[in-house]
Amino acid sequence: MSVFLVGLFGGAVATADTVVFSENFQATPTGTLGAPWAVSQAGASTAVVRDTVDHTRVLDLRGSAANGDFLIASRSFSSAATEVKETFAVNPSVGSAFVTALNGAGASLGARRIRLQQDPGSTTLVAQTSPSGNTNCGTLPPGVWSTVILHVHAAALPHTFDVLVNGAATACTGISTGLSAPFTGLNVMDAANDGFGGSVLFDDFLVVSP
Repeated sequence: MSVFLVGLFGGAVATADTVVFSENFQATPTGTLGAPWAVSQAGASTAVVRDTVDHTRVLDLRGSAANGDFLIASRSFSSAATEVKETFAVNPSVGSAFVTALNGAGASLGARRIRLQQDPGSTTLVAQTSPSGNTNCGTLPPGVWSTVILHVHAAALPHTFDVLVNGAATACTGISTGLSAPFTGLNVMDAANDGFGGSVLFDDFLVVSP
């Protein structure tokens, strides 16, 4: 939906973005994450919705560090917009690892997504897509909430994206990507790689188009 205000001469003036997807878990029952999220997993990795003192109700991705254990929690949507902005809040525990992805069209698997991820034991947020590969964006500290923004510009070639953390620009600015409209969904993942795991809290997912 779009938000409008009355202009100086009475006309309607658009002042807000169109909401493509929104999830803050406030209406989601606590316990194991279920529909409308699609969850695939193996081993001991789990995803639960729980209440917190500092951020009300959130998604807790509890990854198992065992090799081969994984979990992917996905939500689908559809947007033909050529400019989209994804925002989410994240709080990784010390030593934890995670992957998020914004998905859409593209010429290859790597071009059909932009991943934002943090490796085990690292505090660096890394963006991964094709053709640019891995780009170190900046620091994502453990044990505190951070707001991450992924802004994709796919109206003209070359398609690019920017990543902001807590409103500040990062080294991931104007990075090339093959990701294109239509945008089709997002996911969070505990990867099957050895060492990936730990508790990572997520909240306030929002995808908008101008």
